[in-house]
Amino acid sequence: MDSNFDIARRLWDGIALGDAPMLRDVLAEECVWRMAGRSPLAGTYVGIDAILDFMARVGELTDDLQSAMIDVYTGKEGGLIRYAVHARRGGQSLETEQYFRFRVESGRIVDAVLSTVDSYEYDHFFRPQ
Repeated sequence: MDSNFDIARRLWDGIALGDAPMLRDVLAEECVWRMAGRSPLAGTYVGIDAILDFMARVGELTDDLQSAMIDVYTGKEGGLIRYAVHARRGGQSLETEQYFRFRVESGRIVDAVLSTVDSYEYDHFFRPQ
């Protein structure tokens, strides 16, 4: 079984590459994925298909999106990925730091929470235009 660090790395690579099969391999079928805040992206997504739809929606709402991993912290039940986000949308730009906390059972992510350092800025960036 992979370590939680390996799981974090595969998750990050799957997101960065847009590799749905890799994400399906690392996420539990009924994974619960929560996006904190009040933006149109905020909410709870249950199941791999809903999570992949969420990721596609992020791409649709941005003109350019780049993320860079800063740190990975793992323990025996899961971990946390800290990363920088740079995005552009309709003449606006967003530069913030985000955190992705996840819990693992039987080698797959079963629960995840995404949060941002400046939720006001993030929510404003993704507000309906």
